[in-house]
Amino acid sequence: MSDNKTNYFAIRRLSPFQGCLQVIEACDAQTSSSNGIDWRIQVKTQMSLDQWDNTDGSHPDQQIILFGFWSEEGGFHRVPLPQQVSSHQIEIAAQPIIDVLLSLTRCTPFTQCDNYELWLLDAKESKPLVLISANSDAEQLPNIQQLEWQPTLLTDHSFTSSKNNSTHNAPAHAAREALTNLVNQRAGQAPRAQWFERHADGSGKGIGGIHNDTAIQQRTLSKNEFPELLIHEDWPDKEAQDLINDYIEWQAPFLLCLPTLSKLTRKRIEQLAFKQPSKVESQHKLYPEVIDLERLKAVLIEAQMRR
Repeated sequence: MSDNKTNYFAIRRLSPFQGCLQVIEACDAQTSSSNGIDWRIQVKTQMSLDQWDNTDGSHPDQQIILFGFWSEEGGFHRVPLPQQVSSHQIEIAAQPIIDVLLSLTRCTPFTQCDNYELWLLDAKESKPLVLISANSDAEQLPNIQQLEWQPTLLTDHSFTSSKNNSTHNAPAHAAREALTNLVNQRAGQAPRAQWFERHADGSGKGIGGIHNDTAIQQRTLSKNEFPELLIHEDWPDKEAQDLINDYIEWQAPFLLCLPTLSKLTRKRIEQLAFKQPSKVESQHKLYPEVIDLERLKAVLIEAQMRR
């Protein structure tokens, strides 16, 4: 957020997967949106540890502060700024972002840039099992040691399964716990993960990992060896398969944000997503492609009527 170039990009919200965050950077300001509708504006500023008495020659701290919120329908809303910053300088820094928002937000979704991916591996086959992190910079990969995958936020109990629904007095988080155990058991008692650089053709080159044998560190996998929906879909028994299918249906409105889906997969996921009008309404501006436009229009009307 320091040069004069305006950058537009998207990154996946992990983990768990919660769709794609849209980001615009211009000079010392940045704005981001998880739905392409509501934007959060932040500005980079420099403040000394004591703005009022900076006589020791120390360098000021660089901080990012919240400037306000913007939406096409509601317009711009500022938030109170810290007293120790210059509101005039912050306003000047934020103006390029505001100008961009007034003209270019309809261009979402932006190009996804986080092509370095960390996959939890299947214990037996050492193949990608579920995506747990992604990054845009190979030099700044996060140091992740906790390799236990979680399918939902801990405070989110909205995921249920057909089996869970048929069990009387089942706790709200029963389906989440069942899926968590299912995937982590397949990852094994000593889970391993591997970073891959994904290429334009969908293949991936290994660039390191966690608890891995050196034999697979530099391997290259084809596109088909990476789960298209970010989690392995084929499971050995019906109960496990039903649970995975329920999870994919629950995530469908967010999965449609992925730009790499084949047309056949996108059509299948649309059919699942369109059963959830409210979620689709919140994410549809970030869909890179829609197969059934007429059905989407009907779903959006239904969502509006429900509101």
